[in-house]
Amino acid sequence: MLSKLRVAFNATALMAPPTGIGNYIVELGAALAATGEIDSHSFCNRRWRHEPPKQPSAETQTRARRLLRTTVKRFVPFARQLRHVQQQRAFALGLRKNRIAVYHEPNYVPICYDVPVVVTVHDLSWHRYPETHPADRIRWLERAMPTTLERAAAIVVDSDFIRRELRATFAVSDRRVHTVHLGVSPAFHPRSAAETHERLDPIGLAHGGYVLAVGTIEPRKNIEHVLAAYSLLPDALRAQFPLVIAGAKGWHATDLERKLRVLMEEGQVRFLGRVPQGVLPMLYAGAKAFVFASLYEGFGLPPLEAMASGVPTLVADRASLPEVTGDAALRIDPERPEDTARTLAGILEDADAHADLGHRGRLRATEFTWEKTAQATLRVYRSVV
Repeated sequence: MLSKLRVAFNATALMAPPTGIGNYIVELGAALAATGEIDSHSFCNRRWRHEPPKQPSAETQTRARRLLRTTVKRFVPFARQLRHVQQQRAFALGLRKNRIAVYHEPNYVPICYDVPVVVTVHDLSWHRYPETHPADRIRWLERAMPTTLERAAAIVVDSDFIRRELRATFAVSDRRVHTVHLGVSPAFHPRSAAETHERLDPIGLAHGGYVLAVGTIEPRKNIEHVLAAYSLLPDALRAQFPLVIAGAKGWHATDLERKLRVLMEEGQVRFLGRVPQGVLPMLYAGAKAFVFASLYEGFGLPPLEAMASGVPTLVADRASLPEVTGDAALRIDPERPEDTARTLAGILEDADAHADLGHRGRLRATEFTWEKTAQATLRVYRSVV
């Protein structure tokens, strides 16, 4: 039997509000630990823990952010540089002390290392759609990514689409790039009205009585397209199935927020903002249909989560989404809202088509599990030791 690998995970991203990368860190860490083949060490908030990455408590996150704002920024010149040096020192010490065999950086750019490093590159949105990211993030990635990709022992990507993007953009050797699809949490599965009412009733939603869109409120997610398509539905369908949007406010969201407020005042749209993880599976399971019109995704978990929940799903025919959803979701042109409106109306009105698409979606989603993700990632670790 192979000995356990001592693997280090940089879980610093978990100090921010929950994101797709944060979800990846937690789910992958737990699934790898379940294999029994990993001795996990995680680094978060400048501290090492001998355990898989875990979401810090809200209190811990708030305290860290408050310290950053009030103490470090206020009294220490060059605070960002100082924090970076402190982080590098603490991380390097931990790698040596814990005798780490492989360091997995799940968020693009490693801190520092003198052991084999596996880097996950989720997408190249910062390169393809720089207008959707803060300028300092663009500068950081443009400066760091070429060296990161050159030095990494292995590079993990979420889809073959991103694999091709990497090769075309950075001329990375194909032998060092490994496609490892993400998984869908078992929390996402079909539920009855009796199972969802406890979560849906307090927010005024009826099971099977709304169209759902989930995504950060930012240009790349193309929520504006969903709003335009929904507005073209017949009045009777909009009255029967209000549009519900769930997602945190992102970069350059001001104009879209203004449009959302107008539609909310007219009673056509419900905007829930960031939804707690415990509520999200119920929100999916209670939807009549799910629309995901994002212009660019490295993988795109929300469509799979909706499909796993038995909800008929419409996705943009762009980037990785066709690869991930296969023929189990209806494809839409994210630049033609009138076509999306017709497709959505067809699913809402045709009970047989609705049932068939929901069934195909559930079957497709079963192919994506975090156990498979963990096993494939473990093979990458073994290959670089």
